[in-house]
Amino acid sequence: MSNNKRLNIENEMGCSRQESCATVATQIQPLTEQTSVAPPVPAGSVLVKLPIVLAETNITIPIEATITLDQTVREIKRIKKNVFLTQSRLIPFSSTTTPVTNGILFIAGFVRKNIEYSTQTCITAGTANYCGNIGQCTVEVPFNFTTRVTFIRRPIFNENTTPSELEYFTDQLQSCDTCSDPVLGRNPCDQSFSFTEFFNEKPFVELVNAVVTEVDIHTNPTVSCTLPTEQFFSTLTEKLVVNLTLKVLQKQQVIVPGTIV
Repeated sequence: MSNNKRLNIENEMGCSRQESCATVATQIQPLTEQTSVAPPVPAGSVLVKLPIVLAETNITIPIEATITLDQTVREIKRIKKNVFLTQSRLIPFSSTTTPVTNGILFIAGFVRKNIEYSTQTCITAGTANYCGNIGQCTVEVPFNFTTRVTFIRRPIFNENTTPSELEYFTDQLQSCDTCSDPVLGRNPCDQSFSFTEFFNEKPFVELVNAVVTEVDIHTNPTVSCTLPTEQFFSTLTEKLVVNLTLKVLQKQQVIVPGTIV
């Protein structure tokens, strides 16, 4: 190929030898040496406050959801799923035993789904060949449930005390009759109250893992007589099974035994 012809082709493609679409600048970073430092460790036992596992449970949640897309699609390419919890509340509960050995767990959340699909914009007559676009739609499938958990280690709660009142004695009360004896009893001028309020550590939930298994059913699809293997739809009925592993924790004070160094 001659140089003139090659230059004409490059000009038609919109680029030349003097122009480039992207540039890359790279630099090798030197390795900085480090020195290990042994932190000072106090001898003997240590009292620490740590999150303590109260319970660990595995829960299966069946969900059915109907999703309507914004346009008619031909095929679902991929569905990316993420599980989020929006509420987690633990109520210690014991119907017959003391101390408390189990609790009621309230959980709410949603499955975030990013659906990628293909649409049809044109088709070659007499064939199954078609062209289209790739679109996406993000939806949230909510769920909530209540379950009972058995404690591995009981939570620690201190109840507020009943308000107490102190009354003072006096013999200085006088009636209007100056000749009568003084009145003995409670001093109405002074009162004392006592109340103790405890601020407990609130139990919290950690999401250890989530497994989502689903079946997607096309609702009222349109089938082409010439292409029986293809169908168009805009509504999905999803049957999901969400399996969650949860940890219930509470910050508690524990003693860590010391080690002999």
